[in-house]
Amino acid sequence: MQAHRALILRGNRFLGSTLVDKKLVSVAQLEEANERFMELLQGGESNACSVLNLLVHELKLLDEQKLMEHYVEQEKIGLIDLDFYRVAAARDLGYDPTLAAATKTIPFDRIEGFTCLATCYYLSTPVVKHWSELLGNKVIWYGISLRSFSNYLGRVNELEETLRAEEEEAAEQAAEEAAALEKKRAASVPKPTADDTPQI
Repeated sequence: MQAHRALILRGNRFLGSTLVDKKLVSVAQLEEANERFMELLQGGESNACSVLNLLVHELKLLDEQKLMEHYVEQEKIGLIDLDFYRVAAARDLGYDPTLAAATKTIPFDRIEGFTCLATCYYLSTPVVKHWSELLGNKVIWYGISLRSFSNYLGRVNELEETLRAEEEEAAEQAAEEAAALEKKRAASVPKPTADDTPQI
């Protein structure tokens, strides 16, 4: 997560400013969330560093339902709940799960060359720009709740761990088979006898 620290800072700063501009939170509420955000960041708790998560869940200063309504009514993007969506491997969609965690944004499908993105941070310009550029501006955006995002990312990480374990097991098996084949080949080579000794 340290690799995404700059994006985490910029993404959350822009998100907070936009929430105030859209009158979804007050300046005082944002300042309270920012203070807690910096405490977590300085304490090394990068995974928990989300101004939105603090406002919604820890400090309870923002009703997430109002944010979802804003996405639909003002930003004109759809909403999605990925709880019952078949999980797609991060490697298949070409992204790093740590980036998804840092930006609260995750690809979940690809349709006719466009990548479908579910995000909690659509109001953060740096986050939207980063993903758009990463995916060649061929993206379809959806809003998602923090809970649904967290659940889906958890399933992605579990799938990646399973795939990684399978790859390691396959590599070990291949190495064992290669060693056994080499041993068999070496055993099949005839050993020289006394009759094979050159006469002088």
